[in-house]
Amino acid sequence: MDNNHVLERQDVNVWLNDTALGNIRKEGKLTSLTVPPGVENKLILQYGDNVEAWTLRISPRTRFTEIRGRQKPQEKPTSATKGFLEMLSTTEVFACENSTLFLYQDGHFFLAIGHTMRFPVQLESRSPSTLLVSWVENPASSSASSSSSSLTVKLYHIELGSYNTLSMDTTTDDHYRFAALESCSNYVACVETQTLTCLSTITDPDTPRDFKVTSFNGSSISLAWDCPENNKLSFFLLTTFHLDGLNRVTEEVLSLHNKNNFVFMLSNLEPCGRVRFGFQTVCQKGIESRHSKMVLNDGNAALSSVEALRQSSFGPNNYTLIWEVRNTSSISSFRVHHQGELQGSTLSTSFTVGGLLPCQQYEARVEAMCGDGVLMSSKTITAHTGPHRVSELGYRSNDSTAHWISNSTHHEAVAFLYELPQENGIIIQSSRIKDTELSLFGLEEGKKYVLDVWEECGVQWESEHSQLLFEGSKVSFEILGRVAASSPLTHDFSIFGLKMIVPWSLPEDLLEDDSEPRAEMGKMFKDKLEELLRDFVPPARVELATFEPADDPDKTEVLFMSFNASKTDGGIPLPDEDQLDYIHSLSRSDWIVTDGVIHWSGPDVCASLQRDVCPPDSLCINTFGSYTCVCKHRHYDVSSVSEPLPTSNPLCVAKGLFSQCLNTLVICAIAKPFLTSSLGGKVDVRLNDGSCAMEENEMFYYLRIPRKTSECGTERRVNGSHIEILNTLTVTLSKEQTISRRNLLVVWKCVYPRHYFRNTRLRVDNEWLSSVSLVEFNSSLQLGLTLTLFTDESYTSKYIDAITIAPEDNLFLQVALQNENSFAADVLLRVESCWATESADPQDNIQGVILQDGCAVDETFHWLSVNGQAQKSRCYIQMFSMPRGLPLYIHCLANICGPLEDCTKSCSSEQRSKRSVSRKTIDGNRAGIVSAGPLMVNQRATSGVPPSYWAVHMTMIAIVAGSIGFLGVTVLAMRATKAVMAYVERLRQQ
Repeated sequence: MDNNHVLERQDVNVWLNDTALGNIRKEGKLTSLTVPPGVENKLILQYGDNVEAWTLRISPRTRFTEIRGRQKPQEKPTSATKGFLEMLSTTEVFACENSTLFLYQDGHFFLAIGHTMRFPVQLESRSPSTLLVSWVENPASSSASSSSSSLTVKLYHIELGSYNTLSMDTTTDDHYRFAALESCSNYVACVETQTLTCLSTITDPDTPRDFKVTSFNGSSISLAWDCPENNKLSFFLLTTFHLDGLNRVTEEVLSLHNKNNFVFMLSNLEPCGRVRFGFQTVCQKGIESRHSKMVLNDGNAALSSVEALRQSSFGPNNYTLIWEVRNTSSISSFRVHHQGELQGSTLSTSFTVGGLLPCQQYEARVEAMCGDGVLMSSKTITAHTGPHRVSELGYRSNDSTAHWISNSTHHEAVAFLYELPQENGIIIQSSRIKDTELSLFGLEEGKKYVLDVWEECGVQWESEHSQLLFEGSKVSFEILGRVAASSPLTHDFSIFGLKMIVPWSLPEDLLEDDSEPRAEMGKMFKDKLEELLRDFVPPARVELATFEPADDPDKTEVLFMSFNASKTDGGIPLPDEDQLDYIHSLSRSDWIVTDGVIHWSGPDVCASLQRDVCPPDSLCINTFGSYTCVCKHRHYDVSSVSEPLPTSNPLCVAKGLFSQCLNTLVICAIAKPFLTSSLGGKVDVRLNDGSCAMEENEMFYYLRIPRKTSECGTERRVNGSHIEILNTLTVTLSKEQTISRRNLLVVWKCVYPRHYFRNTRLRVDNEWLSSVSLVEFNSSLQLGLTLTLFTDESYTSKYIDAITIAPEDNLFLQVALQNENSFAADVLLRVESCWATESADPQDNIQGVILQDGCAVDETFHWLSVNGQAQKSRCYIQMFSMPRGLPLYIHCLANICGPLEDCTKSCSSEQRSKRSVSRKTIDGNRAGIVSAGPLMVNQRATSGVPPSYWAVHMTMIAIVAGSIGFLGVTVLAMRATKAVMAYVERLRQQ
């Protein structure tokens, strides 16, 4: 209790459980140490030549204190002790405040025990190498002087029977993480404010290494493991999980193992028993014990599990299953169930189920059995049958038509597929049709062809192929006209068709047949020609043949055919002369018909542009009087999966390999065409560990996940300055491809500075707070108030997670009445005041006042609705920061008005000070407080102009004054202003 070094001169020391505490104390300050309750602690006091010893135990919940020793403790403090304790601030936590007993007292120091439920220093979390502690700040001291905002934290460890200083640091936060510690070790963490408050604890142990099964013989199983690298632990804990055939735990058996024992044998295992193991290291220091993370081992459970169950083949009336099992020594048979009914048993790992209908899906289950009907494991998949093979495939030479018979009678076939290669193997036609006849025109007479036809159902289920070798025959023009559209993908345009010339050349990317932008231009030509023939009778359907550079190098030649779209088969060509006459009759200056060729005489817009108007990796293509931008070959427009919403121009990315790292969202994408062309066929994709499927549309596989989530196997790596988020996509050829020579691994990575993640006081991921306040309108009706924060003035997207906002951004608020009761249809809502705090507590002493008595006190505050005339009020304010730079919480006080009350507020003649926050309705029955948050303000400057401290200082003054007015604490305004200006001066010096 004094600073005269009496304790050193008279050799005073205290031992707790045989460890000296002398180095922890600080004279002139109250020093406390938190120890585990409910157990005996041995306490020794040495004072000069006198030695006193006590054995003590405190049980706070039962208010039981047991002390044994020669010196009887005193219940009352002496006048010196009492005078010292009265000097403590009323907001300071006295750690021995309950059931206090004084073991020793004189004019220089006292020694006491007791308990508290207010935890001045508290352990938030721990690991083998870290301790995270937090503490209760003294609001009075923190607002009186900024020197108290910097606290000293110390960490002590046991060395030669005494607690000695391991580290010391200062912090302005209300928490601190001690790092680089030894696992399974005693530490004392202390925080120095007006008092020196400490707690004793231990770190977690490291996990054991190399936990594995070394042998298994059916009746016994042996395990082995190794210690953690530092060998710090008390003992090992092994948990044996006994499982049934559905992997449900039927029994748990715990066993302890000495730290020097590294093997275990489970014997007398039941013949059909299945076990799994969990293994942990345990650290025990006194009565405190900690367990490491459990390491799991499948034991013998995985040996008898049915794995890789899949369908290997199918026919029109059967399917075949195959599966794998690691060890069959304990399996007596496999049972196969079809649609829940047993189909048979087998000793092999394959089974065929027959007698089924074609093109159907079924549930198939395989069970591994042991002994006389004991289920070891089970696996279920969806199997299917396929279509029948087509029969009587033939060719009629008189009209060049192939025909066949479908043998599917129990279902309607989705389609028939065909390929028509020449005898040398080059495919000249292929498509999917519904009919059982196929018109083949444009064949060379006497040339041999091979027709390959098969039936398809369920999109992917194909029958066996039927083939026909035949010679092509010459067919008259009239017959061709009747069947020209039966194969829509491939026509012989050398027989008939029209030609159009356009006055621009083709970019190099459009010359290759497989070019993606070429397909875009082809669609543009087709749409424009159908628009030109829109009023032609009968209606026309245009099929494009090709487009190539014309004889004139600055022009392009387009070949196309038109068919009668009014006919059901859509395959009758329209007369060329009629179409040319119709176009000529339009008398349009930009469309001219000369010598049977259609000319478009408009400008080459892309060539006339003075600058490159298309974004990078895109091409400008003409669109008959205008232009559009399309992605180059092997580049893909990712605007449909990116943020913000798509614009008129494409966002072209090579291979479609795209990632976007936003404040709250991570977006990854890759183009499907790139994957199929790179691997040479249909592909299967697997995201990370396979726990989530990739989203997909027609063009992309893509992923959109919140930045802070760890779902879907997303990997997060953290160092001192950045946080790295990785997603990995494994791409393989689908199982339908027999031969595969390469796989593809795609890795998306986002790297964020760690300050983007500073959205909570104690941990990276913070839960979003959105409170509902219940207000009693009358004795029979309760109504709910809510506060919601939105991203913009549309009020369609609300914040539901902790986010970072720039200081120049606006924050949109909505206070609303939850009215699901028709009896409350006439009540109105008026927002009385709104304020911000740096904690979730609306009563926090430091507050930034936004609205008071229904009137704005901040020049950036604006109403978006009339306050008091509806059941919700909307407003917005420019974002701001507060002194400590912690996450912000927004709070609003709202009042409910009856139908006969005037609920509006006039602010035209009132200009209130920010120090006069009024809460006159806070005790009323019809007012409530609602809160939302947290919000982080990104304080980093976005331009070369240094940030203005004056704006921050003025905000600080408003916050102090608002807090004083709100809580009704009587403090002189001049004193508060001086404290704030001292804070301002220190900031300027920094």
